[in-house]
Amino acid sequence: MLPASVSANDNVAWSKVVENPFDGKITYDRNYKADFVLVSSWSKNGIGVTYTQVRAAVIGYGYSPSYHRRGFGGFGGFGGFDGFGEFFDNEPVYQRFFIENVPDSIHLAINGKVYTYQNGPVSSELAAVLASAPLENVKIRLVWEDGRTKDTEIGKDTVRAWRAVFSPS
Repeated sequence: MLPASVSANDNVAWSKVVENPFDGKITYDRNYKADFVLVSSWSKNGIGVTYTQVRAAVIGYGYSPSYHRRGFGGFGGFGGFDGFGEFFDNEPVYQRFFIENVPDSIHLAINGKVYTYQNGPVSSELAAVLASAPLENVKIRLVWEDGRTKDTEIGKDTVRAWRAVFSPS
């Protein structure tokens, strides 16, 4: 399988049908979650998928202001609050990083059946299924050669665009 022909930050018409000089009719989809971003491109010439894991690592510790209640005085005591002074806590500082990879195949669950795409032009059978998929989010499973999988979905607006992209010309 090839990577998606666009990146998550590209200025493209997401979930719309566009004409591309290399692929003809194509639609792009992106799916943001807390721990990953999935970007895909869908055309009769092929389906591209880029899966990007979002990770964070502690790179050090910093300080942030916080107030600790000491029970010194009550409300209206020193400073008009139930506390005494400003203290600092050691807070972890995180750096986000991204791991980008391309699955070996994609499985699509449509109308109670599972269809698999690996590479090359989209078969006429799969194109017909995509063109007639119900207008709802489609569950997909990304599969890597080492056996890893990730279940996610393609949004219903992209599924709607499949009708124009994959319908017989």
